[in-house]
Amino acid sequence: MASQGANYNYTKSLVVVHGKSEYDLVRYIYTNLHLNIKIIAKDKGRESIQINGLKTLFAKGSFLSLSKFSKEYGIEYDKKNKVLKDFKLFVIMDTDDCSQETKNKYISGELFEFSVLKDYIIPIYNIENLEDVMIKAGIMTKRIPISQKGSFYSKVFPVNTEPKSLDTINQVTGFYNKIKNLKETNLKVFVEYCYNKATGLELK
Repeated sequence: MASQGANYNYTKSLVVVHGKSEYDLVRYIYTNLHLNIKIIAKDKGRESIQINGLKTLFAKGSFLSLSKFSKEYGIEYDKKNKVLKDFKLFVIMDTDDCSQETKNKYISGELFEFSVLKDYIIPIYNIENLEDVMIKAGIMTKRIPISQKGSFYSKVFPVNTEPKSLDTINQVTGFYNKIKNLKETNLKVFVEYCYNKATGLELK
């Protein structure tokens, strides 16, 4: 497998997640692939971040400066050219809690045009929400009560505490194969990025 290179210790990606389900999913992927990825969530996903709240999130604190952002999250920063190096900022959101206009702006990336991070942001959408995508993918057989979602997703997407291996990588590719052709989500973009960073290879 290809090495991740000399900059292994830098944060390769930051992921803003909607809620607990997305939080568990992201941890499942990066622990299986042993990647240095960090998550931004409210109370580890127990409270939700919605599309309507993203402008507020990206308009305060370290989000206003590339240099401050890089220091806070351990990202490689080219001071001369004032750019973040080898980095992507993924935002994983449901789209059922905003207007159609806002939804379209989120998916197209227009919603982030005001941000200094706009060139690094990749919007990941689930239409209408992650539960719909999981049902469509055959991972969830039916809708479940909100009270059961936490335990369900933690079982389906457990944190890997073992060394990276062919088995842990295959778990990620197995998930990828279930969602890669779905029109209701572009989650595959995030998985493809992570897989490439971990292996140096492209998912197909």
